[in-house]
Amino acid sequence: MNGRHAVQRDPAEELAELRAAAHDEVSKLVLSHEETIELILIAALAGGHVLLEGPPGTAKTLLASATARILGVPFKRVQFTPDTTPTEIVGRVVRVGGEPRFEPGILFTNVLLADEINRTPPRTQAALLEAMQEGHVTVEGRTHWLKPPFIVIATQNPYEHEGIFPLPESQLDRFFVKVVLEYASEEDEIKMLSIPHRGVSPDMLGDVLPLVSESRFLVLRSTVDETFVPDSVARFLINVVRRTREVRGVVLGASPRAAIHLVAASKARARLLGRDHVIVDDVAELAPYVLRHRIIATDADPESVVREAVHSALPAAVAEARVSS
Repeated sequence: MNGRHAVQRDPAEELAELRAAAHDEVSKLVLSHEETIELILIAALAGGHVLLEGPPGTAKTLLASATARILGVPFKRVQFTPDTTPTEIVGRVVRVGGEPRFEPGILFTNVLLADEINRTPPRTQAALLEAMQEGHVTVEGRTHWLKPPFIVIATQNPYEHEGIFPLPESQLDRFFVKVVLEYASEEDEIKMLSIPHRGVSPDMLGDVLPLVSESRFLVLRSTVDETFVPDSVARFLINVVRRTREVRGVVLGASPRAAIHLVAASKARARLLGRDHVIVDDVAELAPYVLRHRIIATDADPESVVREAVHSALPAAVAEARVSS
């Protein structure tokens, strides 16, 4: 299914095959993260950004680089530190022969890995905001557009407590999904020892094949946009989002932007599972990843808040589905 040689097929059929092929390719490098692979693919198809949280050594960088490989697009990585400047991220204007010339920053790529984003000051974190939301940056009054697809995969280590700058709510809300990575199973950790390495680094990245071309990926993304959302499912989704604002102990629930992101994620999941329409299960499965990092609670765990919201909205959705059928 190499994108360089594949016959152009029906996008719906191609999307259904992409899911299985993506797992096969990424598993050449990374084991035990099937759910994360799928969530990154869903985010990419929906045009969203991903926040990966987990301890060191859980393959966050490998997941990002392998994703770029299967999408057949350029990939860059920036290691955030307290000294990283906004100029390094967005770019700067220099004078050449007296004439201004824009030198693009590192975010001018298709997949950007923002490693340890919580180790850089808010001013540099904020440099990503315009690009993540608008698809462009403004330097000295001039707008510079990023070439689609543009996907930020940011990582952070929850066990770091010194010299870190927690992401503000405004920036967390820009992330389409947040995925918490755990250590692999014992069996998969044993299998990891058999993956070819060059020293301590995996030596298989070159074996991960592009599954689509850059232009073809944009066609597939437009197919996702056309996915049908029944009224009953849309009502269930909005009920879930609204109920996150009503749970005891919640200071700030999921925003209207969160609802838009959740429906986009549900459309992408439906297409990857071979459907042209969204069902309640798509929304229920993805709600924790799309909503929990947008919720501020004092006496409640955000994940429990989402779980309660889904559980309380389900009976009405099931009843409506029975009536409509």
